[in-house]
Amino acid sequence: MDRVQTTDTTTVLGDGTPLPPHDEFYRELTTRNTPLVTPEEQERLRTATILIAGCGSIGGAAVEPLVRLGCENLILAEPDGYDIANMNRQSARLQDVGRNKATVAAERMKEINPYATVEVHDHGITAENVDAVTGRADVILDGIDVTTKAPLRHKVNLHAEAKAKRKVVVSGYDIAGLQMLLVYDYRDDGVEILNGKVKPEDVEKIEPFEFLARTIPFTAIPIEIIPELERQVRGEGAGFPQLVYTANLFGVLAVRAVMDILAGRAVRKRVVVDANAVLRPRSQRPGIEARRLRSLLRLNKQAKALRKGSGDGPELVH
Repeated sequence: MDRVQTTDTTTVLGDGTPLPPHDEFYRELTTRNTPLVTPEEQERLRTATILIAGCGSIGGAAVEPLVRLGCENLILAEPDGYDIANMNRQSARLQDVGRNKATVAAERMKEINPYATVEVHDHGITAENVDAVTGRADVILDGIDVTTKAPLRHKVNLHAEAKAKRKVVVSGYDIAGLQMLLVYDYRDDGVEILNGKVKPEDVEKIEPFEFLARTIPFTAIPIEIIPELERQVRGEGAGFPQLVYTANLFGVLAVRAVMDILAGRAVRKRVVVDANAVLRPRSQRPGIEARRLRSLLRLNKQAKALRKGSGDGPELVH
């Protein structure tokens, strides 16, 4: 674990002037938030601790806007480094390839707010740190990868710890041009871990594709991803495609959700924004929606046939 904090007042800005003292700098940094962000909301953002579990496509998209909005206490947990294939959607440069994503993000945030404290856990969320980091967080952003079994275990464990500690977890899933934000308010005793879709005891019995099939509502699947899902059902897929504009939507939605949660306002439990659908001309929407529904029914039949024939596999309707 590394704690990255810079408060060196000898730092010189690009125009040659010295870095202002902390409070003066913060007032200037956030001055254009006023009056859209009230003084009370701004102070809550400043003092709250936000845990970002997973700093790739989803979690990584929220780091910079949180700091620009005025958050000064972040915990970043991410085990992986950048590769060239990440650069189509993640905030990585050539010089970042091979370096840990959370470490890079922490360094770059110092260049925006040198007074911010950014704690880095470069092994990601683990059995050893999950209790401590969830306990200290005011809000948790869940961007843990679910394409392989090991991080899936840590994702479920994160939610179990958040439930035990009555924390709010904001999760994101990017699907073609669609971003789905799920808010699990574990302050409410009636909210089950992952809404009961996946129980901790299920983790060793299910594969990542089935986790997604249980978690993502059938009705939210956009038409553009269905051919890839059909390949996945047949066992032919090599990984899900991801796009920059969809990943960045999580940053937009999650940062607003954080502000509302910290301010004590109610937030919707599920938000779906499909950039492709929003931009599609109205005249095309009925025909494409009809095609989407037919394709989803076909996909579900394929999944059912696979499940019936093999005794396992995903069930897409839930």
